[in-house]
Amino acid sequence: MRPDELAAFAAEVNCRLNRGLGVRVGETALVSRRVHVIDPARADEAQVKCAADAGRVFYHRSAADEVVHIDIFHSLADISHYALAQAARRAVDEFTREGCVGSSSSAALADFIDVQTATGGGRITGSLKYGRKQSLMTAHRGHVHLAALMGHEASGLLYYLVRDAEQVIQGQGAELRRLDRIVNDADPGGTPVDLSPYSAPTDSLLQEHAPPASLTDDCAMMKDALDAAADFGSVSSLASFLECVAASRRRDNPYALLEREYGDAEAMLSRLRALEILSGDGASLALTDKGRHLVFFLRRFAREIETQMRKVIRRSGRPRAIPLDKSDFSRGRARGASVRESRTIMSAEEADFRGAISVPGTISQWAVRCSQQGRRGPVEPCDVRIEQARRRLRVDVCLLIDASASMAGKRIQAAKHLARYMFLTCRDRVSVLTFQDRSVTPHVIRARSHRALEQGLSTVRPAGLTPLAAGIVEAVRLLGTARHAPAMLVLLTDGIPTMNQWTGDPARDALTAAEQIAENSIPFTCIGLAPNKSFLRRLTEIAHGTLYIVDEFDRDVLAKLVKDERSKVQT
Repeated sequence: MRPDELAAFAAEVNCRLNRGLGVRVGETALVSRRVHVIDPARADEAQVKCAADAGRVFYHRSAADEVVHIDIFHSLADISHYALAQAARRAVDEFTREGCVGSSSSAALADFIDVQTATGGGRITGSLKYGRKQSLMTAHRGHVHLAALMGHEASGLLYYLVRDAEQVIQGQGAELRRLDRIVNDADPGGTPVDLSPYSAPTDSLLQEHAPPASLTDDCAMMKDALDAAADFGSVSSLASFLECVAASRRRDNPYALLEREYGDAEAMLSRLRALEILSGDGASLALTDKGRHLVFFLRRFAREIETQMRKVIRRSGRPRAIPLDKSDFSRGRARGASVRESRTIMSAEEADFRGAISVPGTISQWAVRCSQQGRRGPVEPCDVRIEQARRRLRVDVCLLIDASASMAGKRIQAAKHLARYMFLTCRDRVSVLTFQDRSVTPHVIRARSHRALEQGLSTVRPAGLTPLAAGIVEAVRLLGTARHAPAMLVLLTDGIPTMNQWTGDPARDALTAAEQIAENSIPFTCIGLAPNKSFLRRLTEIAHGTLYIVDEFDRDVLAKLVKDERSKVQT
Protein backbone atom coordinates (compact mmCIF):
# COMPACT_ATOMS: atom_id res chain seq x y z
CA MET A 1 0.00 0.00 0.00
CA ARG A 2 1.33 3.43 -1.00
CA PRO A 3 1.88 6.04 1.72
CA ASP A 4 -1.02 8.19 0.50
CA GLU A 5 -3.33 5.17 0.44
CA LEU A 6 -2.24 4.15 3.93
CA ALA A 7 -2.87 7.69 5.21
CA ALA A 8 -6.35 7.65 3.68
CA PHE A 9 -7.04 4.24 5.23
CA ALA A 10 -5.91 5.44 8.67
CA ALA A 11 -8.04 8.60 8.42
CA GLU A 12 -11.16 6.61 7.55
CA VAL A 13 -10.57 4.11 10.36
CA ASN A 14 -9.94 6.88 12.92
CA CYS A 15 -13.15 8.63 11.86
CA ARG A 16 -15.18 5.54 12.75
CA LEU A 17 -13.24 4.66 15.88
CA ASN A 18 -13.50 8.20 17.26
CA ARG A 19 -17.28 7.89 17.05
CA GLY A 20 -17.21 4.67 19.06
CA LEU A 21 -18.25 2.54 16.08
CA GLY A 22 -16.93 -0.61 14.52
CA VAL A 23 -15.30 -0.71 11.10
CA ARG A 24 -14.72 -3.61 8.75
CA VAL A 25 -11.18 -3.97 7.45
CA GLY A 26 -11.09 -6.01 4.29
CA GLU A 27 -13.81 -8.67 4.14
CA THR A 28 -13.17 -10.58 7.36
CA ALA A 29 -11.96 -8.27 10.14
CA LEU A 30 -13.96 -6.19 12.64
CA VAL A 31 -12.04 -3.35 14.31
CA SER A 32 -13.27 -1.06 17.09
CA ARG A 33 -12.38 0.21 20.55
CA ARG A 34 -15.40 -1.60 22.00
CA VAL A 35 -16.48 -5.09 23.05
CA HIS A 36 -17.67 -7.40 20.26
CA VAL A 37 -20.48 -9.92 20.66
CA ILE A 38 -20.60 -12.85 18.25
CA ASP A 39 -23.68 -15.06 17.86
CA PRO A 40 -22.73 -18.54 16.58
CA ALA A 41 -26.16 -18.79 14.96
CA ARG A 42 -25.37 -15.74 12.80
CA ALA A 43 -21.93 -16.48 11.44
CA ASP A 44 -21.95 -13.52 9.06
CA GLU A 45 -22.85 -10.91 11.68
CA ALA A 46 -21.05 -9.30 14.62
CA GLN A 47 -22.32 -6.82 17.19
CA VAL A 48 -20.34 -3.87 18.59
CA LYS A 49 -21.32 -2.82 22.13
CA CYS A 50 -20.74 0.91 21.73
CA ALA A 51 -21.22 1.54 25.46
CA ALA A 52 -18.62 -1.07 26.54
CA ASP A 53 -15.04 0.16 26.10
CA ALA A 54 -12.69 -2.75 25.34
CA GLY A 55 -9.82 -1.35 27.41
CA ARG A 56 -12.00 -0.82 30.47
CA VAL A 57 -13.86 -4.14 30.20
CA PHE A 58 -10.98 -6.46 29.30
CA TYR A 59 -8.05 -4.69 30.96
CA HIS A 60 -9.61 -2.50 33.69
CA ARG A 61 -8.11 0.66 32.29
CA SER A 62 -9.21 3.99 33.72
CA ALA A 63 -9.26 5.91 30.42
CA ALA A 64 -11.44 5.04 27.45
CA ASP A 65 -10.54 4.71 23.76
CA GLU A 66 -6.99 3.45 24.33
CA VAL A 67 -7.25 -0.21 23.27
CA VAL A 68 -8.13 -1.30 19.73
CA HIS A 69 -10.08 -4.58 19.51
CA ILE A 70 -9.57 -6.68 16.34
CA ASP A 71 -11.46 -9.87 15.43
CA ILE A 72 -10.62 -11.72 12.19
CA PHE A 73 -13.17 -14.39 11.27
CA HIS A 74 -12.49 -17.79 9.71
CA SER A 75 -13.93 -21.29 9.46
CA LEU A 76 -13.76 -23.45 12.58
CA ALA A 77 -10.09 -24.31 13.04
CA ASP A 78 -7.26 -24.36 15.57
CA ILE A 79 -5.05 -21.53 14.31
CA SER A 80 -1.59 -21.48 15.90
CA HIS A 81 -1.23 -18.45 18.15
CA TYR A 82 2.55 -18.77 17.83
CA ALA A 83 2.28 -18.22 14.06
CA LEU A 84 -0.15 -15.33 14.58
CA ALA A 85 2.20 -13.69 17.09
CA GLN A 86 5.11 -14.01 14.68
CA ALA A 87 3.01 -12.49 11.89
CA ALA A 88 1.97 -9.61 14.15
CA ARG A 89 5.57 -8.87 15.06
CA ARG A 90 6.46 -8.95 11.37
CA ALA A 91 3.61 -6.52 10.62
CA VAL A 92 4.87 -4.08 13.26
CA ASP A 93 8.37 -4.22 11.79
CA GLU A 94 7.10 -3.54 8.28
CA PHE A 95 4.89 -0.68 9.48
CA THR A 96 7.80 1.03 11.23
CA ARG A 97 10.15 0.47 8.29
CA GLU A 98 7.70 2.39 6.13
CA GLY A 99 8.46 5.39 8.37
CA CYS A 100 4.91 5.70 9.71
CA VAL A 101 6.21 5.96 13.28
CA GLY A 102 9.65 6.36 14.80
CA SER A 103 11.85 3.29 14.54
CA SER A 104 12.26 3.28 18.31
CA SER A 105 8.50 2.68 18.61
CA SER A 106 8.60 -0.72 16.89
CA ALA A 107 9.41 -2.79 19.97
CA ALA A 108 7.06 -0.70 22.12
CA LEU A 109 4.13 -1.27 19.72
CA ALA A 110 4.73 -5.02 19.62
CA ASP A 111 5.03 -5.25 23.38
CA PHE A 112 1.51 -3.85 23.79
CA ILE A 113 -0.27 -6.26 21.44
CA ASP A 114 -2.08 -9.41 22.67
CA VAL A 115 -3.25 -12.40 20.64
CA GLN A 116 -5.73 -15.21 21.34
CA THR A 117 -6.73 -18.18 19.18
CA ALA A 118 -8.10 -21.67 19.78
CA THR A 119 -4.61 -22.86 20.74
CA GLY A 120 -3.69 -20.21 23.33
CA GLY A 121 -2.47 -16.66 23.52
CA GLY A 122 -0.69 -13.91 25.43
CA ARG A 123 1.52 -10.93 24.69
CA ILE A 124 3.05 -11.36 21.23
CA THR A 125 6.52 -10.60 22.64
CA GLY A 126 6.02 -12.85 25.66
CA SER A 127 6.20 -16.60 26.28
CA LEU A 128 2.78 -17.21 24.62
CA LYS A 129 1.96 -19.82 27.27
CA TYR A 130 -1.24 -18.17 28.43
CA GLY A 131 -4.87 -18.27 27.31
CA ARG A 132 -5.05 -22.07 27.75
CA LYS A 133 -8.40 -22.06 29.57
CA GLN A 134 -10.65 -24.49 27.70
CA SER A 135 -13.67 -22.16 27.48
CA LEU A 136 -11.42 -19.36 26.20
CA MET A 137 -9.89 -21.52 23.47
CA THR A 138 -13.28 -22.90 22.44
CA ALA A 139 -14.68 -19.37 22.12
CA HIS A 140 -11.95 -18.54 19.59
CA ARG A 141 -12.29 -21.50 17.22
CA GLY A 142 -14.01 -19.28 14.65
CA HIS A 143 -11.99 -16.09 14.92
CA VAL A 144 -8.58 -14.67 15.81
CA HIS A 145 -8.53 -12.01 18.52
CA LEU A 146 -5.99 -9.19 18.69
CA ALA A 147 -5.90 -6.28 21.13
CA ALA A 148 -3.46 -3.39 20.82
CA LEU A 149 -2.66 -0.26 22.79
CA MET A 150 -2.16 2.31 20.05
CA GLY A 151 -2.78 5.97 19.38
CA HIS A 152 -4.50 7.46 16.37
CA GLU A 153 -1.16 8.02 14.61
CA ALA A 154 -0.58 4.24 14.50
CA SER A 155 -3.95 3.25 13.00
CA GLY A 156 -2.25 2.39 9.72
CA LEU A 157 -0.76 -0.62 11.51
CA LEU A 158 -4.22 -2.23 11.44
CA TYR A 159 -3.88 -2.83 7.70
CA TYR A 160 -0.63 -4.79 8.17
CA LEU A 161 -1.95 -6.75 11.19
CA VAL A 162 -5.11 -7.89 9.38
CA ARG A 163 -3.28 -8.67 6.13
CA ASP A 164 -0.60 -10.82 7.78
CA ALA A 165 -3.09 -12.55 10.08
CA GLU A 166 -5.26 -13.53 7.09
CA GLN A 167 -2.20 -14.99 5.37
CA VAL A 168 -1.47 -17.16 8.42
CA ILE A 169 -5.08 -18.34 8.63
CA GLN A 170 -5.11 -19.36 4.96
CA GLY A 171 -1.66 -20.87 5.24
CA GLN A 172 -2.94 -23.24 7.94
CA GLY A 173 -5.74 -24.55 5.75
CA ALA A 174 -8.65 -22.56 7.19
CA GLU A 175 -11.04 -20.47 5.10
CA LEU A 176 -11.58 -16.78 5.73
CA ARG A 177 -15.20 -16.02 6.67
CA ARG A 178 -16.79 -12.92 5.19
CA LEU A 179 -18.36 -10.51 7.66
CA ASP A 180 -21.51 -9.22 5.94
CA ARG A 181 -23.08 -7.17 8.71
CA ILE A 182 -21.84 -5.09 11.64
CA VAL A 183 -24.43 -4.02 14.23
CA ASN A 184 -23.40 -1.01 16.33
CA ASP A 185 -25.47 -1.36 19.51
CA ALA A 186 -25.51 1.99 21.34
CA ASP A 187 -28.00 0.86 24.01
CA PRO A 188 -26.22 1.03 27.43
CA GLY A 189 -28.86 -1.23 28.97
CA GLY A 190 -29.85 -4.72 28.03
CA THR A 191 -28.47 -8.00 29.24
CA PRO A 192 -24.91 -7.74 30.63
CA VAL A 193 -22.28 -9.43 28.51
CA ASP A 194 -21.01 -12.66 30.12
CA LEU A 195 -17.21 -12.49 29.95
CA SER A 196 -16.49 -15.41 32.33
CA PRO A 197 -15.31 -17.72 29.49
CA TYR A 198 -12.72 -15.08 28.60
CA SER A 199 -11.18 -14.66 32.05
CA ALA A 200 -7.76 -16.28 32.39
CA PRO A 201 -4.23 -15.49 33.64
CA THR A 202 -2.23 -13.35 31.22
CA ASP A 203 1.12 -11.62 30.78
CA SER A 204 -0.50 -8.69 28.97
CA LEU A 205 0.94 -5.24 29.52
CA LEU A 206 -2.45 -3.74 28.72
CA GLN A 207 -3.66 -4.41 32.26
CA GLU A 208 -3.72 -1.15 34.18
CA HIS A 209 -2.63 -1.75 37.75
CA ALA A 210 -0.42 1.31 37.48
CA PRO A 211 0.20 3.86 34.71
CA PRO A 212 1.13 1.93 31.55
CA ALA A 213 4.85 1.32 31.47
CA SER A 214 6.84 1.63 28.31
CA LEU A 215 8.97 -1.16 26.97
CA THR A 216 12.04 0.71 28.20
CA ASP A 217 10.63 0.71 31.74
CA ASP A 218 9.94 -3.02 31.56
CA CYS A 219 13.44 -3.78 30.28
CA ALA A 220 14.93 -1.67 33.06
CA MET A 221 12.77 -3.44 35.64
CA MET A 222 13.79 -6.83 34.25
CA LYS A 223 17.46 -5.87 34.50
CA ASP A 224 17.01 -4.65 38.09
CA ALA A 225 15.15 -7.86 38.99
CA LEU A 226 17.99 -10.01 37.63
CA ASP A 227 20.66 -7.87 39.31
CA ALA A 228 18.85 -8.11 42.64
CA ALA A 229 18.17 -11.85 42.29
CA ALA A 230 21.83 -12.62 41.59
CA ASP A 231 22.73 -12.28 45.28
CA PHE A 232 19.72 -14.36 46.35
CA GLY A 233 20.39 -17.22 43.95
CA SER A 234 16.81 -17.42 42.67
CA VAL A 235 13.88 -15.16 41.83
CA SER A 236 11.65 -16.87 44.40
CA SER A 237 14.15 -16.12 47.19
CA LEU A 238 14.27 -12.44 46.21
CA ALA A 239 10.47 -12.29 46.10
CA SER A 240 10.21 -13.91 49.55
CA PHE A 241 12.63 -11.39 51.04
CA LEU A 242 10.84 -8.39 49.52
CA GLU A 243 7.50 -9.68 50.78
CA CYS A 244 9.07 -10.09 54.22
CA VAL A 245 10.12 -6.43 54.13
CA ALA A 246 6.66 -5.36 52.91
CA ALA A 247 4.74 -7.36 55.54
CA SER A 248 2.89 -5.22 58.08
CA ARG A 249 3.57 -7.79 60.81
CA ARG A 250 7.03 -9.20 60.32
CA ARG A 251 7.75 -12.65 61.63
CA ASP A 252 11.47 -12.08 61.11
CA ASN A 253 13.85 -9.14 61.05
CA PRO A 254 14.83 -8.69 57.37
CA TYR A 255 18.40 -7.72 58.27
CA ALA A 256 18.82 -10.77 60.53
CA LEU A 257 17.29 -12.95 57.82
CA LEU A 258 19.86 -11.78 55.26
CA GLU A 259 22.75 -12.20 57.68
CA ARG A 260 21.66 -15.70 58.63
CA GLU A 261 20.81 -17.01 55.17
CA TYR A 262 23.30 -15.22 52.93
CA GLY A 263 25.97 -13.56 55.08
CA ASP A 264 27.28 -10.02 54.57
CA ALA A 265 23.82 -8.53 54.87
CA GLU A 266 25.09 -4.97 54.67
CA ALA A 267 26.66 -5.51 51.26
CA MET A 268 23.43 -7.01 49.90
CA LEU A 269 21.36 -4.17 51.34
CA SER A 270 23.73 -1.63 49.84
CA ARG A 271 23.15 -3.10 46.40
CA LEU A 272 19.37 -3.09 46.90
CA ARG A 273 19.54 0.56 48.01
CA ALA A 274 21.68 1.41 44.97
CA LEU A 275 18.93 -0.11 42.82
CA GLU A 276 16.46 2.11 44.73
CA ILE A 277 14.47 -0.92 45.87
CA LEU A 278 14.93 -0.45 49.64
CA SER A 279 15.31 2.43 52.03
CA GLY A 280 16.13 2.62 55.73
CA ASP A 281 18.34 0.51 57.99
CA GLY A 282 17.99 -2.46 60.30
CA ALA A 283 14.46 -3.02 61.55
CA SER A 284 13.28 0.15 59.75
CA LEU A 285 13.89 -1.30 56.28
CA ALA A 286 11.07 -0.46 53.87
CA LEU A 287 10.27 -0.83 50.20
CA THR A 288 10.46 2.24 47.98
CA ASP A 289 7.84 2.91 45.30
CA LYS A 290 10.13 1.16 42.86
CA GLY A 291 10.47 -1.75 45.28
CA ARG A 292 6.69 -2.14 45.46
CA HIS A 293 6.49 -2.07 41.68
CA LEU A 294 9.22 -4.72 41.58
CA VAL A 295 7.20 -7.00 43.88
CA PHE A 296 4.28 -6.74 41.47
CA PHE A 297 6.63 -7.23 38.50
CA LEU A 298 8.05 -10.42 40.06
CA ARG A 299 4.57 -11.85 40.54
CA ARG A 300 3.37 -10.89 37.09
CA PHE A 301 6.37 -12.02 35.06
CA ALA A 302 7.68 -14.83 37.27
CA ARG A 303 8.09 -17.27 34.37
CA GLU A 304 9.92 -14.83 32.15
CA ILE A 305 12.27 -13.71 34.93
CA GLU A 306 13.02 -17.30 35.95
CA THR A 307 13.87 -18.08 32.33
CA GLN A 308 16.27 -15.15 32.16
CA MET A 309 17.74 -16.12 35.54
CA ARG A 310 18.51 -19.60 34.25
CA LYS A 311 20.38 -18.07 31.34
CA VAL A 312 22.45 -16.04 33.81
CA ILE A 313 23.28 -19.19 35.77
CA ARG A 314 24.28 -21.07 32.60
CA ARG A 315 26.70 -18.29 31.69
CA SER A 316 28.50 -18.56 35.04
CA GLY A 317 31.41 -20.92 35.59
CA ARG A 318 33.89 -18.57 33.91
CA PRO A 319 36.07 -17.20 36.72
CA ARG A 320 38.77 -14.71 35.87
CA ALA A 321 41.32 -16.73 37.81
CA ILE A 322 41.35 -20.00 39.76
CA PRO A 323 43.74 -19.79 42.74
CA LEU A 324 43.89 -23.46 43.70
CA ASP A 325 46.03 -26.30 44.91
CA LYS A 326 45.17 -29.53 43.08
CA SER A 327 46.05 -33.08 44.13
CA ASP A 328 44.97 -35.94 41.85
CA PHE A 329 44.89 -39.41 43.39
CA SER A 330 42.44 -40.94 40.89
CA ARG A 331 45.20 -42.82 39.02
CA GLY A 332 42.89 -42.96 36.02
CA ARG A 333 40.58 -45.35 37.90
CA ALA A 334 36.82 -45.40 37.57
CA ARG A 335 36.64 -42.41 35.30
CA GLY A 336 37.45 -43.92 31.93
CA ALA A 337 38.59 -41.94 28.92
CA SER A 338 36.84 -38.69 28.26
CA VAL A 339 34.43 -38.77 25.33
CA ARG A 340 35.68 -35.82 23.31
CA GLU A 341 34.15 -36.61 19.93
CA SER A 342 30.52 -35.51 19.87
CA ARG A 343 29.74 -37.37 16.60
CA THR A 344 30.69 -40.72 15.11
CA ILE A 345 30.55 -42.41 11.68
CA MET A 346 28.86 -45.79 11.34
CA SER A 347 27.26 -48.04 8.76
CA ALA A 348 23.63 -47.56 7.77
CA GLU A 349 22.66 -50.85 9.48
CA GLU A 350 24.05 -49.65 12.82
CA ALA A 351 22.60 -46.12 12.69
CA ASP A 352 19.14 -44.96 13.71
CA PHE A 353 16.83 -42.15 12.58
CA ARG A 354 18.91 -39.44 14.30
CA GLY A 355 21.76 -39.59 11.81
CA ALA A 356 22.49 -38.06 8.41
CA ILE A 357 24.48 -39.43 5.47
CA SER A 358 28.18 -38.67 5.72
CA VAL A 359 29.37 -37.93 2.19
CA PRO A 360 33.11 -38.10 3.00
CA GLY A 361 32.62 -41.31 4.98
CA THR A 362 30.56 -42.89 2.21
CA ILE A 363 33.10 -41.98 -0.49
CA SER A 364 35.94 -43.28 1.64
CA GLN A 365 34.19 -46.62 2.19
CA TRP A 366 33.36 -46.84 -1.53
CA ALA A 367 37.03 -46.24 -2.43
CA VAL A 368 38.21 -48.93 -0.01
CA ARG A 369 35.73 -51.47 -1.43
CA CYS A 370 36.67 -50.64 -5.03
CA SER A 371 40.37 -50.99 -4.18
CA GLN A 372 39.78 -54.37 -2.60
CA GLN A 373 37.74 -55.61 -5.59
CA GLY A 374 40.18 -54.19 -8.14
CA ARG A 375 37.55 -52.37 -10.15
CA ARG A 376 35.55 -49.17 -9.98
CA GLY A 377 31.78 -49.42 -9.67
CA PRO A 378 28.79 -47.44 -8.44
CA VAL A 379 28.15 -46.62 -4.81
CA GLU A 380 26.23 -49.47 -3.21
CA PRO A 381 24.09 -49.57 -0.03
CA CYS A 382 26.91 -51.25 1.88
CA ASP A 383 29.09 -48.18 1.24
CA VAL A 384 26.69 -45.70 2.88
CA ARG A 385 28.01 -44.25 6.12
CA ILE A 386 25.94 -42.28 8.62
CA GLU A 387 27.19 -39.45 10.80
CA GLN A 388 25.42 -39.59 14.14
CA ALA A 389 25.65 -37.83 17.46
CA ARG A 390 26.99 -39.90 20.31
CA ARG A 391 24.39 -40.77 22.88
CA ARG A 392 25.61 -39.35 26.19
CA LEU A 393 24.09 -40.76 29.33
CA ARG A 394 23.11 -38.55 32.18
CA VAL A 395 25.46 -38.73 35.12
CA ASP A 396 24.27 -39.27 38.67
CA VAL A 397 25.90 -36.26 40.35
CA CYS A 398 25.67 -36.29 44.13
CA LEU A 399 26.64 -33.06 45.87
CA LEU A 400 27.56 -33.86 49.46
CA ILE A 401 27.51 -30.50 51.22
CA ASP A 402 28.78 -29.61 54.66
CA ALA A 403 25.86 -27.73 56.26
CA SER A 404 27.44 -27.11 59.62
CA ALA A 405 27.18 -23.67 61.22
CA SER A 406 30.46 -22.48 59.67
CA MET A 407 28.98 -22.84 56.16
CA ALA A 408 26.24 -20.26 56.72
CA GLY A 409 26.13 -17.25 54.42
CA LYS A 410 28.08 -17.01 51.18
CA ARG A 411 29.52 -20.52 51.37
CA ILE A 412 26.17 -22.32 51.43
CA GLN A 413 24.85 -19.99 48.72
CA ALA A 414 27.82 -20.90 46.52
CA ALA A 415 27.03 -24.58 47.08
CA LYS A 416 23.38 -24.03 46.10
CA HIS A 417 24.49 -22.17 42.99
CA LEU A 418 26.65 -25.15 42.04
CA ALA A 419 23.59 -27.44 42.20
CA ARG A 420 21.63 -25.09 39.94
CA TYR A 421 24.52 -24.76 37.52
CA MET A 422 25.05 -28.52 37.18
CA PHE A 423 21.35 -29.16 36.65
CA LEU A 424 20.92 -26.44 34.02
CA THR A 425 24.14 -26.92 32.05
CA CYS A 426 24.76 -30.65 32.15
CA ARG A 427 21.18 -31.85 32.54
CA ASP A 428 22.47 -34.54 34.87
CA ARG A 429 20.49 -36.18 37.65
CA VAL A 430 21.56 -33.96 40.51
CA SER A 431 21.15 -35.02 44.13
CA VAL A 432 21.92 -32.80 47.11
CA LEU A 433 22.74 -34.28 50.50
CA THR A 434 23.76 -32.21 53.50
CA PHE A 435 25.39 -33.40 56.70
CA GLN A 436 25.08 -31.44 59.91
CA ASP A 437 24.91 -32.09 63.63
CA ARG A 438 23.93 -35.79 63.92
CA SER A 439 22.06 -36.33 60.67
CA VAL A 440 22.34 -36.54 56.90
CA THR A 441 19.44 -34.96 54.97
CA PRO A 442 18.55 -35.78 51.34
CA HIS A 443 17.16 -32.43 50.12
CA VAL A 444 17.13 -33.34 46.41
CA ILE A 445 17.17 -36.84 44.94
CA ARG A 446 17.88 -37.00 41.20
CA ALA A 447 16.01 -33.80 40.42
CA ARG A 448 13.80 -34.04 37.35
CA SER A 449 12.67 -30.41 37.26
CA HIS A 450 14.03 -27.01 38.18
CA ARG A 451 11.10 -26.47 40.54
CA ALA A 452 11.89 -29.67 42.45
CA LEU A 453 15.52 -28.57 42.72
CA GLU A 454 14.58 -25.14 44.08
CA GLN A 455 12.15 -26.62 46.57
CA GLY A 456 14.85 -28.91 47.90
CA LEU A 457 17.52 -26.19 48.10
CA SER A 458 15.14 -23.89 49.99
CA THR A 459 15.16 -26.34 52.92
CA VAL A 460 18.95 -26.22 53.44
CA ARG A 461 19.66 -24.48 56.78
CA PRO A 462 23.28 -24.54 58.06
CA ALA A 463 23.64 -25.34 61.78
CA GLY A 464 25.42 -27.65 64.20
CA LEU A 465 28.44 -29.95 63.92
CA THR A 466 30.10 -31.87 61.04
CA PRO A 467 29.24 -35.62 60.74
CA LEU A 468 31.35 -36.24 57.62
CA ALA A 469 31.52 -40.03 57.94
CA ALA A 470 27.73 -40.37 58.03
CA GLY A 471 27.46 -38.11 54.97
CA ILE A 472 29.91 -40.21 52.94
CA VAL A 473 28.16 -43.47 53.85
CA GLU A 474 24.76 -42.10 52.80
CA ALA A 475 26.13 -40.68 49.53
CA VAL A 476 27.77 -44.02 48.60
CA ARG A 477 24.50 -45.81 49.40
CA LEU A 478 22.54 -43.38 47.20
CA LEU A 479 24.87 -43.72 44.21
CA GLY A 480 25.00 -47.49 44.66
CA THR A 481 21.25 -47.76 43.98
CA ALA A 482 21.72 -46.70 40.34
CA ARG A 483 25.00 -48.22 39.26
CA HIS A 484 23.70 -48.78 35.71
CA ALA A 485 24.41 -45.08 35.15
CA PRO A 486 27.77 -43.27 35.48
CA ALA A 487 28.09 -41.53 38.83
CA MET A 488 30.11 -38.79 40.47
CA LEU A 489 30.43 -37.70 44.10
CA VAL A 490 31.40 -34.11 44.97
CA LEU A 491 32.20 -33.15 48.55
CA LEU A 492 32.15 -29.50 49.66
CA THR A 493 33.40 -28.84 53.17
CA ASP A 494 35.05 -25.96 54.98
CA GLY A 495 36.18 -27.88 58.03
CA ILE A 496 37.16 -31.21 59.52
CA PRO A 497 34.67 -33.74 60.96
CA THR A 498 33.48 -33.01 64.49
CA MET A 499 30.86 -35.78 64.93
CA ASN A 500 31.85 -39.43 65.20
CA GLN A 501 30.15 -42.39 63.51
CA TRP A 502 31.65 -45.67 64.77
CA THR A 503 34.52 -44.79 67.12
CA GLY A 504 35.34 -41.87 69.35
CA ASP A 505 37.46 -40.25 66.62
CA PRO A 506 35.39 -38.35 63.96
CA ALA A 507 38.41 -37.97 61.65
CA ARG A 508 39.24 -41.70 61.71
CA ASP A 509 35.58 -42.54 61.00
CA ALA A 510 35.60 -40.21 57.97
CA LEU A 511 38.75 -41.84 56.59
CA THR A 512 37.22 -45.28 57.07
CA ALA A 513 34.07 -44.16 55.25
CA ALA A 514 36.22 -42.86 52.37
CA GLU A 515 37.36 -46.44 51.73
CA GLN A 516 33.80 -47.22 50.57
CA ILE A 517 34.16 -44.63 47.79
CA ALA A 518 37.24 -46.39 46.42
CA GLU A 519 35.70 -49.86 46.87
CA ASN A 520 32.68 -48.83 44.78
CA SER A 521 34.88 -47.11 42.14
CA ILE A 522 32.93 -43.87 42.41
CA PRO A 523 34.65 -40.85 40.81
CA PHE A 524 35.25 -38.48 43.71
CA THR A 525 36.02 -34.78 43.86
CA CYS A 526 36.66 -32.92 47.10
CA ILE A 527 36.78 -29.12 47.35
CA GLY A 528 37.91 -27.61 50.63
CA LEU A 529 39.74 -24.72 52.26
CA ALA A 530 43.44 -24.31 52.98
CA PRO A 531 43.36 -24.69 56.80
CA ASN A 532 42.13 -28.29 56.42
CA LYS A 533 44.37 -29.34 53.55
CA SER A 534 46.27 -32.03 55.43
CA PHE A 535 43.19 -34.00 56.50
CA LEU A 536 41.36 -33.56 53.19
CA ARG A 537 44.43 -34.74 51.30
CA ARG A 538 44.48 -37.99 53.31
CA LEU A 539 40.75 -38.50 52.80
CA THR A 540 40.93 -37.90 49.03
CA GLU A 541 43.93 -40.19 48.66
CA ILE A 542 42.04 -43.04 50.36
CA ALA A 543 39.00 -42.41 48.12
CA HIS A 544 41.19 -42.30 44.98
CA GLY A 545 39.77 -38.91 44.03
CA THR A 546 40.83 -35.39 43.18
CA LEU A 547 41.29 -32.63 45.75
CA TYR A 548 41.02 -28.91 45.12
CA ILE A 549 42.03 -26.44 47.81
CA VAL A 550 40.61 -22.95 47.27
CA ASP A 551 40.87 -19.70 49.17
CA GLU A 552 37.08 -19.39 49.46
CA PHE A 553 33.98 -20.97 47.98
CA ASP A 554 33.35 -18.75 44.96
CA ARG A 555 30.35 -19.55 42.75
CA ASP A 556 32.16 -19.36 39.44
CA VAL A 557 35.20 -21.26 40.69
CA LEU A 558 33.08 -24.14 42.05
CA ALA A 559 31.10 -24.35 38.82
CA LYS A 560 34.26 -24.42 36.71
CA LEU A 561 36.03 -27.08 38.79
CA VAL A 562 33.11 -29.46 39.04
CA LYS A 563 32.15 -29.17 35.38
CA ASP A 564 35.76 -29.94 34.39
CA GLU A 565 35.73 -33.03 36.62
CA ARG A 566 32.31 -33.99 35.26
CA SER A 567 33.74 -34.00 31.70
CA LYS A 568 36.18 -36.74 32.76
CA VAL A 569 33.43 -39.17 33.76
CA GLN A 570 32.94 -41.80 31.06
CA THR A 571 29.44 -41.61 29.55
